[in-house]
Amino acid sequence: MAINSFVMSLFLILVVGRLLGELSDRLGFPSVVGEVTAGMLIGPSLLNWVVPHSTLAIIAELGVIFLLFDIGCETSIKKLAHSGTKAVSVALLGITIPLLFTGLASLYWLSLPPFTALFFGCALTATSIGISMRVLALNNQTQSAAGQIILGAAVIDDIVGVILLSVLFNFASSGELAVSSTLVLFIMIACFIIFSPPLVRVIIYLTRWLHLKTRIPGYEVFVVTAMICLFAWLAHWFGTPAILGGFAVGMGLSRQFTSPFNQYLKNPFSYTHKLEQSAKPLVQLFSPIFFVYVGISLDLSQLDMSFMGLLLLAWLTFIAVASKFMAGLLASSNWHEKMIVGSAMVPRGEVGLVFAEMGRQLDVIQAKEFAILVMVIALTTLIGPLLLKYTSSKQAE
Repeated sequence: MAINSFVMSLFLILVVGRLLGELSDRLGFPSVVGEVTAGMLIGPSLLNWVVPHSTLAIIAELGVIFLLFDIGCETSIKKLAHSGTKAVSVALLGITIPLLFTGLASLYWLSLPPFTALFFGCALTATSIGISMRVLALNNQTQSAAGQIILGAAVIDDIVGVILLSVLFNFASSGELAVSSTLVLFIMIACFIIFSPPLVRVIIYLTRWLHLKTRIPGYEVFVVTAMICLFAWLAHWFGTPAILGGFAVGMGLSRQFTSPFNQYLKNPFSYTHKLEQSAKPLVQLFSPIFFVYVGISLDLSQLDMSFMGLLLLAWLTFIAVASKFMAGLLASSNWHEKMIVGSAMVPRGEVGLVFAEMGRQLDVIQAKEFAILVMVIALTTLIGPLLLKYTSSKQAE
């Protein structure tokens, strides 16, 4: 992408995303809804001012990495562990039901081959951590019991999504299932999640010592950005989503982080607080870019706009929403909490789009099915925050 096209595209993403995000917030909707709508407005669907491009996709992914860093800073491992069994139950239900129902629906209604239908179903299993946690953060509910269940379930969702993607990619490429490589991938993911936050704490100690010797301003934001980039790369190298790298750095900075190494790696609160605060402007600047880009990725012109085509799209979207919403049924005995968790599991996002793009590149999913899949993902991205906003407000009454 030429520099003039890039800077103008970024300008439009930032300005239109901000304007519609503010408008959405003033109308009582989550700002995420306005940002996704902004992407649809300036993207190929309507004005065609900005088109999807790999450069913009990277900037967008960087935005959600920063957002997960911010969430990691507020995450309590104790609360996360306390909600562990519930989070696992919600995650497993939220994977198997959408996989089964959307896979069968695409097999029957879209007349897809079995493997393509399986790919279609897998693409709709992973919840978008960024979208759900952004809405919860706006309502100050990330530290609630429901918030911890959602976070744990969404992380599990993403990890399982990556494993499914790896298995399907290997099968599509070689025509056979590689059980050994899948097992190795699972072990590497577990190692990354367990050991990366204590390693972040070690680096924090080192950078705090170096801080005394630096003379150039902006040291804190340099340290945070460098660590986020490093651990996002490590996460990718270990086979996990890069966004978990940002989450790991946030947990390492968190004053609520606990691990067996805590007696040796106590949190230097004044320094880590400076690091966390220095990154806030980056989170607020970059995270909306991801949500705008989700809207840009959608091209309505590729859809069948006939009555039957729209009816089919509506039916598939209903199945995608309902099958995820049902995951909240195991969250708690409290019905309000069930509804909040179910609503938060609805939006798909980055992992679903990665699935769709990978299927298109492998010729597993053709242009028509790709457009339908991306549209279903986009609609869940819009519907999920609205449901979550509604259910959260009901609990607050």
